[in-house]
Amino acid sequence: MARLVTRKLLLMLIFLPLLNLVGYTYAQVHPRLFTSALGNAVTATFEPYPAYLRGVLAGNLGRVDRVPVAEILSGPVQNSLVLVGFALLTAIVLGLLLGLISVSPRSKRMSTSGLFVLAAGSSMPGFLLGGVLLSIMVYLLFFTDAKRTFLPISGYGLDEHLILPVLVLAIQPTLHLAKVVAGLLENELQKDYIQVARSKGLSWPQLLWSHALPNMMSPILVTIGESVRLMVGALVIIEAVFIWPGIGRIFLFTIGLRLDARPPGVYFGNPPLLAAIAVVLGAILLLADLLFSVLAYSFDPRLSQTEDEILATN
Repeated sequence: MARLVTRKLLLMLIFLPLLNLVGYTYAQVHPRLFTSALGNAVTATFEPYPAYLRGVLAGNLGRVDRVPVAEILSGPVQNSLVLVGFALLTAIVLGLLLGLISVSPRSKRMSTSGLFVLAAGSSMPGFLLGGVLLSIMVYLLFFTDAKRTFLPISGYGLDEHLILPVLVLAIQPTLHLAKVVAGLLENELQKDYIQVARSKGLSWPQLLWSHALPNMMSPILVTIGESVRLMVGALVIIEAVFIWPGIGRIFLFTIGLRLDARPPGVYFGNPPLLAAIAVVLGAILLLADLLFSVLAYSFDPRLSQTEDEILATN
């Protein structure tokens, strides 16, 4: 366990500064990227990276139009974490349920139709579903007597505003997790200890929760960690589509992409802001990988054994 944590922490110490350097340098060495759609070049000049890094080590992440970068990002980071948190919880609950019910208690196999749905759904980007849902609701709004969409299609709120973004962000990870769970369960049910447990008269729920599921937890936790990566990868598009005020939208503004066709604003081409965003997104991914790797390690008795214990059992 100690080696695992140490290795993960070393990766963080290497990659987070590297992401910071890449983000800052990317804004510095590609001035043609930071040219507005109106043809007005960004004229602001920024200090060299060593001077910026000294400021970071002193607690100064830089400024955007006299506003500290830390102040700009604090709210959006919290909003994005709320969205990812609810989406991850949704994916875990629904993914486990779908995966478990996809395997028949009688045949102990997954049906062909279930395999097709899970395989197709796990490879479908969530923003496609978002586009379809938005199109349907806009159509009903303009071509029926509806006064408003039955769910908010944009904006922030810890209420019904969460439903569509969470659903769209969670759909691909949910089906991916369900496919993995179903495959693991199908394989687990073929093992001898399950046959012995069935011969003792245990019910199907008892087989799942007391025998099969505990032995599947380690790969399931690894898959949940992969789901976080899928969500962070889709976060930029989902926040842009649903106008969710998170770090993904700030990232788009920083690189000059706007869905509302307006010219770039004050965030456009700011190296300290882009460097900070790169570090935040990288930190979310690396911390999630650390958390779920540690959990997977703790649930797998084979990984918990020392090398001497493994050799002694062979």
